[in-house]
Amino acid sequence: MLKQFQFVLALALLAAVGSADIQKGFAGVWEATFKDHVFCVLKVANIENKITGTLSPGRITVNDQGDITEAEPSTPEPSGKDLPILNPQVRDNRLSFDWKEDDEEATQFEMKITGEGEAELQMLNTEGHAIKPIRLKRK
Repeated sequence: MLKQFQFVLALALLAAVGSADIQKGFAGVWEATFKDHVFCVLKVANIENKITGTLSPGRITVNDQGDITEAEPSTPEPSGKDLPILNPQVRDNRLSFDWKEDDEEATQFEMKITGEGEAELQMLNTEGHAIKPIRLKRK
């Protein structure tokens, strides 16, 4: 019985370490650019195995296929309007979170690491508008 308990405890510890490593993979300053101009900044921190961060999104225009056709920062400085990410959760190598500006309904996002220093940010509740994932690069 003791060996069984130790085995279960060891598996739980390995899962916790793996989860912490995954969470650390999201940490950093991530930027989205369009025509060589930064229009969105996502800052993610992992403090004591807890994800926190801010998002300063820009304004985008997309075509019918969901491709960005225009993008600009929400303020002249892309990081000028940082608002906290809400309800961050890491599941299946993806970071999901909500973001809310003023009294508007929260926008749901999901971030997926796609390579070394590269990720995609997907807006989930776009009310029938197809928007392709936004490519991010770690700064």
